[in-house]
Amino acid sequence: METSQAFRHLRTLIRAASETDSTVLIHDHLKMMIVVIDKATKPAKIQTIPNSPIAKMPRHTEG
Repeated sequence: METSQAFRHLRTLIRAASETDSTVLIHDHLKMMIVVIDKATKPAKIQTIPNSPIAKMPRHTEG
């Protein structure tokens, strides 16, 4: 999830939680906020192709 998209979702959830007196609804919104944050902060997985020339290239080392 992109950062800007995550912030939009969080803003919506915060507004909805602040406009209610229901502790159950507030709790649900907090759980959804955690999910959004987790999705936005997980690093993207880099997929490599085992037989590609790039995967076989030696790494540059300082020395």
